[in-house]
Amino acid sequence: MNLTIPKIRTIREQVYEGIKTMIINGQLSQGARVQETELAELFQVSRTPVREALNMLKDDGLLDSGSGKGLFVKALTPLNVKDIFQVRSLLEQFALREAISRLTQDEERYFLTLRSRFEAFRVYSDMEEYVQLDSELHDSIILHSGNQFLRELTGRVYNVLQPVRLFSLHTRKRYEHSITEHIGIIDGILARDPDRAASVLQTHLDEAEKGVLFLLENQASP
Repeated sequence: MNLTIPKIRTIREQVYEGIKTMIINGQLSQGARVQETELAELFQVSRTPVREALNMLKDDGLLDSGSGKGLFVKALTPLNVKDIFQVRSLLEQFALREAISRLTQDEERYFLTLRSRFEAFRVYSDMEEYVQLDSELHDSIILHSGNQFLRELTGRVYNVLQPVRLFSLHTRKRYEHSITEHIGIIDGILARDPDRAASVLQTHLDEAEKGVLFLLENQASP
């Protein structure tokens, strides 16, 4: 009898996912100090799995060591953002071209459905839901590239940026342009035109970077 044994997550893995979600969703804000004792009480576990989970999150780039003792939620700086978007552009441009070269009819139908969902947001503006759809498109491009290691690399990039993605759409005009850009990327994919899709993707990433930098500058303003 061939049996598939389900993977059971360890306590450390559960705590890791829980804290990671809190960081990504902004429950733990940028620059906030994370306390082992408080988190152990919150998750009702000992401090050991919490400590191990925090070390994993530090390796992921989501936590940072302060000037003294302790760990803090990584705070993005303009230099961080520029570096991250430079790497993101390289990874997503490669993934996009690979995804187009491997495009199947089933995937075409999926991207057509995504296109319709983006069109719907022209008259519907649930921002959190829109950011989820935004993430789905970018994740799908990475997935359809067929490169597992690329998925791991971009996952780290997206995690670091996720807390500010919602706020980077700082004006209605930027929100509407973002929809048009996403649809343009999909149209390039469906036309199997990597240069066209890549050009729109680069414009989209450039504008997204400007949005995040705008947010950081305004947070720093008195």
